[in-house]
Amino acid sequence: MGKVRSSASLREGSGEPDLFDRLADTAEPENWDGREADAPSGNRILRNYIRWTFERAHQQGKISTSTDGSYSAFNTGLATARQETIYGLFRRNDRPDSQPWVFVDWRLESQRDFMDHFPPSLRPDFVTYTDDPADYIYDWRRELVVSVEHILDDQGNLARFPTTLQGSPHLARMALKGAVDGAEDRVRRNYKAAVPTWYPTQDTVQLLLPLSLLDASVVDLALVVSRQGEFYRGHTVLTTAMAYNNARLLARPDSDWLQPAADEEAPS
Repeated sequence: MGKVRSSASLREGSGEPDLFDRLADTAEPENWDGREADAPSGNRILRNYIRWTFERAHQQGKISTSTDGSYSAFNTGLATARQETIYGLFRRNDRPDSQPWVFVDWRLESQRDFMDHFPPSLRPDFVTYTDDPADYIYDWRRELVVSVEHILDDQGNLARFPTTLQGSPHLARMALKGAVDGAEDRVRRNYKAAVPTWYPTQDTVQLLLPLSLLDASVVDLALVVSRQGEFYRGHTVLTTAMAYNNARLLARPDSDWLQPAADEEAPS
């Protein structure tokens, strides 16, 4: 397979609709905006997803080049409502002193021009994030060690707690410890409650556990859990909005506690 440099253009368009709007319309229905449907940067979850999927495809050499070298494509990991795979298509840039590839548009696997350049043997594969499927499942037999003091000493973490706990480190500590116990029980009852996510900086799959700090029926935060040898380590917390945005890099979460929300941020 040929490779496309990550400098290939996937920038946002200036018109309406832009390329991400078109992709949202093509893919099976999904809430790519959270609750802020009228935000200036619409489909921001989708934009973040495509950015990292494209980077991952580049890293793994999963951007294919047509036999004549004039086109390239990557697998978005998305599908239409009829479950037809959607690809991103590029053409070679004929302008000197410019980026080597220019984005054309999204293509379905059945579209004639895509089939002409990318027969089955050349179609780019899905990106992957781990070689071990077990990484996506929380193993409740392993001990979970939560760095409570580290979490509470970090002002960024503490600012994500409910307002009533931010001013009382003692109450926040007690609430966090109780919420962790509740999260472990919840995952033992339903393994889907632990949601896998990808951490680009360390190129590792992590798990998100639901934390109910004030009311057992309301999830306030997500505890980020990483595998450390034979243990799990809980070392930071995210808002549910941030957690959804990060988890969506792998797949659409189907856990009842993690759904799109209003203040998504990109992985860091």
